[in-house]
Order: sequence, then structure tokens, then C-alpha cells
Amino acid sequence: MKTSAIRTLALSSSLVIAGAACAADPGQDQARMGEQEVRAALTAAGYTDIEDLEFDDGMWETDARRDGRSVDLRIDPRTGNIFPEDGRSALGEAEVRASLEAAGYQRIRDIEFDDGMWTADAEMDGVDYDVRLHPETAEVVSRERD
Repeated sequence: MKTSAIRTLALSSSLVIAGAACAADPGQDQARMGEQEVRAALTAAGYTDIEDLEFDDGMWETDARRDGRSVDLRIDPRTGNIFPEDGRSALGEAEVRASLEAAGYQRIRDIEFDDGMWTADAEMDGVDYDVRLHPETAEVVSRERD
């Protein structure tokens, strides 16, 4: 088996395991970072001029500056992970779909990489959701009823 095929198989397997582990409802009934904690995390990561910080669609969102440039950010309210709009992902649509399926989502559609995160529309238990996923692991970071 070629090395690239082995890497793809290993990545797919780890995504399935990660997806199954994240089947819980992210951001729902779980402790969520407050505004001051988010500001402190952003400052510690080197961001300045933090403006328009708000909780929207299951995530903190803000505009800030870093290294002399302005950037839109999304922040995971559970972990404090920061997702800049210009972030990248080595994952493809197939890996994201596999992760969502492993987490129990059905009717998965409109998968795209947008503003530094994977997004999709999907159904779970008869409810439609807008889902945001981590760009490196395809773990569900937030979901909101559609």
C-alpha cells in the first residue's frame, strides 16, 4: 500500500473516532466561556483592538488585530480555540462528511470551508442544524437549529 494511501486511511479512521466522540450537542447545556475570558484568551494569543465581541450561532465572534492586520475571528466557547477567517484546512469534504456521519448526522449537505471553519447543513434526530466543524479535526464545534 502506498504511503499516501496509508496516511489517508489513518486520517479517515481518526476522523471517524473523533466524530463519534463529539456526538454530544456542542455548546448546549455546557459551560461556556464568558466575554472577559474570551478577551483574555485573545489577548494572550497576541490579538489587540478586540471589537464587536458577540455570541452568535453557538460561537463567539469578533474583529481584532494581529501582526498589524485586521482579522475576523470565531472562538470555540468551550475550549477557547481561535479560528481566524483566513485559516486553512488539510481536510477535504469526504473527511468532513465521514466525521458528521460518525457523529450520527444524516442528510448532510452544503459542506464548505468558509471563514476558517468547515460548515454544513445536517439533520440529527429529525432536526436540521447549521454545523461548524474544526478545520483540522472535523470535530463539531457548534451547531444551531436551522
